[in-house]
Formats: sequence, structure tokens, C-alpha cells
Amino acid sequence: MNAAQLFLWDQRTLFIGSLSDKIELSQGAATLTVSLGEPLLFQTPSMARPIATRSILLPPSLDIEVDTRGSIIANCNLDPLLKDWFGLHHSMLHHEYGLSYELDNEEWVIGQFQTIHQQQLGYVDAYRLLEGLLNTAKGKVLTERKLDPRIETVINHIKDSVDDNVSVEALAAKVNLSAPRLIQIFKQQTGVPIRRYRQWHRLYTTAVEMGKGVTLTEAALHAGFSDSAHFTNTFKSMLGMKPSDVLSQSQGIRIYTPEIDH
Repeated sequence: MNAAQLFLWDQRTLFIGSLSDKIELSQGAATLTVSLGEPLLFQTPSMARPIATRSILLPPSLDIEVDTRGSIIANCNLDPLLKDWFGLHHSMLHHEYGLSYELDNEEWVIGQFQTIHQQQLGYVDAYRLLEGLLNTAKGKVLTERKLDPRIETVINHIKDSVDDNVSVEALAAKVNLSAPRLIQIFKQQTGVPIRRYRQWHRLYTTAVEMGKGVTLTEAALHAGFSDSAHFTNTFKSMLGMKPSDVLSQSQGIRIYTPEIDH
């Protein structure tokens, strides 16, 4: 069996592997989850019973439970400004319960993820394939959306000061907005509050550091978490699984970051 893979790119992350437990989450980024085997079962609090499908597109901060039923899955956390989400939204056949499911080109998408996993593609090749997957649906370029450059500036500052809890007021001053107005626009553009996005990026930073061989405690502190328990609790609430579920795969896991490719 091929090793599980965890890709940590700046704008997106991708996990391909199997999970033993159900995923219970309210994620901090829009997510595309695709089963490479049997259909997934998903259920939100508003649903009377679960629905079976092989592909789900989730907006940020949606409470949901996903039963992977032991199948290998591709779980892709999409870009924070929702460009990927808006494009993929038009390729989903069903829209209800606050989410979308069943891609119109599902078999092709599954084949692309299977190529990444079966060939154990590296950092650059996997990203190139994922870019094509996200930006093309049946030969058509997916929809672009207009972005507010002020929010991009705020996001970049959060990334550059990951270990510093910069206040909302200070972030707002950098883009000549009041704090309430920044909070409003940021949520409109990203689907999540500023604090939740900051936590999301800290998770990414911690995982990158761990991929370099840094201990969990050191990586979590460097990323701005108070301790490793704070990191673990945030990871569980946003990704629906414990860090050990991902990082301690029985068949091993290959982690890909900008600095390493193994």
C-alpha cells in the first residue's frame, strides 16, 4: 500500500490517505473531500439522515460529520480567499444543507488524485496537477471572483507575523479601515473571522515545522500556540481529526513542504 501523503503549500493543503475515525469538523477553510474508493457518508446537524457521495465541497465553518468508511480520501483545504471554492461550486451537481456534493466530472477528478497517490508525486508535480484540477472543469476555465486587495494585504501580514498576535485594530490601520469594517469585509471575502483564519495559518505553520523534524511542542510554540495541547485542540476542531490520526499512519506518511520533498 502506498504511503499517505500530506502536502503543505502556501495557499492550499492536501492530505491523501485513509482515516480510521469519522471526521467531525467546523473547518477554517473551504474544503474539497473526495473518496478514491467507496462513497463517503456525510451528515450536518440539519439533516435527518446521512447522504452517500464520492465528492463534497464544504464552505468554511460548516459543522459536519463525514464517515470515510475506511476508504482512501483526498482532503484538500482550498485557498483562503475562496477563489477555488467559487470555481468548484459551479461544477457540483447538488447544492443543499449549506454545502455542495457530487462533481459533474467526478471520475476524472478521482483519477487525478489517484495519480498523485499511486505515483507518489512530489511537491511540484502534485501542485501542478492540482492546479489543473481546480482551474479546469470539462475543458472550461473556472469562474474567477473579484478580490479586495486590502484583505490580501491583511492575510499576508498575518502570515508574516504568525507568532505575534497582532490586534485587529493594528491590522485595520494597515489598510486604512476601522476595525469593525475590516471584520465585516474579511468575513465576506474569506467566510471565516480573522481570529479563525489566524488559527488556520498557525496550524499550517506548525505542520511545516514538524515536517522539518521539529518537535510538536517547539513547532506549536513557534507558530503562536500557547502549548502543544492548544495546537492539538485547534487541529481537532478545524480538521475533524487528531494530529496523530494524520501524522502516525500505520503505513507511514510522506510530508511535502517548500523546503523538503520526501
